[in-house]
Amino acid sequence: MSETVTSVTQEPKYASIIENWKAFWALQDIGRPLWLIPSEPILTAATLRMEPLPRLFQEKEVQLQASLNVLKWRETVNAGDDFVPHLEPYGGVTVFASAFGCEIQFFEHTLPWAHPVIKANDPPEKVYDLPTPRPTDAQLGQMLEFTEYFVQQTKGRYPIAMTDLQGPLDTAYLVWDPSAFMLAMYTNPKEVHHLMRLVTDLIVKYVREQRARSPEFIPCHYPPLYLPDGRGLQISDDGLAVISAKLYEKFCLPHVNELSEEFGGISIHSCGNFVHQFDNLAKVHNLRGLNFGATETPFEAVWERFNGQTAIIPHMGLNNSSGEIHFANTQEYMEHVLRTKTHNRGFGIIVLPLPEDHLDEIGGIEGFAARCRETIALYS
Repeated sequence: MSETVTSVTQEPKYASIIENWKAFWALQDIGRPLWLIPSEPILTAATLRMEPLPRLFQEKEVQLQASLNVLKWRETVNAGDDFVPHLEPYGGVTVFASAFGCEIQFFEHTLPWAHPVIKANDPPEKVYDLPTPRPTDAQLGQMLEFTEYFVQQTKGRYPIAMTDLQGPLDTAYLVWDPSAFMLAMYTNPKEVHHLMRLVTDLIVKYVREQRARSPEFIPCHYPPLYLPDGRGLQISDDGLAVISAKLYEKFCLPHVNELSEEFGGISIHSCGNFVHQFDNLAKVHNLRGLNFGATETPFEAVWERFNGQTAIIPHMGLNNSSGEIHFANTQEYMEHVLRTKTHNRGFGIIVLPLPEDHLDEIGGIEGFAARCRETIALYS
């Protein structure tokens, strides 16, 4: 007789958190912002160097055990945030590009790199030589194997989150040398459209495949938000910040809208300052959420334009020490966004401790979490 395993999502603690997430995406007010210390299992394991990174990203047994160790540690931390335990098969930002034949290079010190198939000096017409990729090709096939292995080994106890999904633009400029690709938007638009079509079709096919192999599926990769299946798909769209609004509208917006129509909405993560893309974002069909660095894109600008229309989820970006927007520590960042927001409908906040927070002086991660809870309660 097989052992019956209860899904973690059915436990009262997490079932209530999931209801809060459903209200969040519906832009309802639960009396406070949702908040998250983004301890996504596999990236946390990578940050802590729990295993050599090449093994962590390429060996399913190693990745699963490291992820379970992170989840076990997470249960011992009295955070009180809105994290929902899950597993995410992860191979880096390169997984979709790998299916086009990109050589993937693994390192001991950082995430994998994809070497473009179409080089800087190649003729743009080389795009027509690309085979039509399948969702089982290269790293994508590996991620499907990881998915099935994770489900089998845990007997379906944990939801499976979408593997790292770089959207149509981000994947295209990994396949085609980025500078040459962006130049081709002006000189060879037909070839650019061809590659964007191939990438979008691959994303649709792959998401369907991973969902079919997951008893519980979270169509979101990072940050580790809980996005109910059927309520959209989260993509990383970092290129949003580095191309013009005109080019984005012409080459990217139609594909983002196609993904939104296919999966019941779209949530967008983007690094960098994308204020110049606000009009394009307003044209996204069923825009479920915006996740961005408040040290790059001004929070007040996003709030003024999009509050009440879509979920807004800021985090501390990568340029806090050198960018135009600077916060002395996480507390200052939290107070800034919490003072600026005018309601809690569809408002979430990502908090990650910085060296400037001096965890050793405030009681470690539990002390940090307690301070976050107090700050959120003060401004709720």
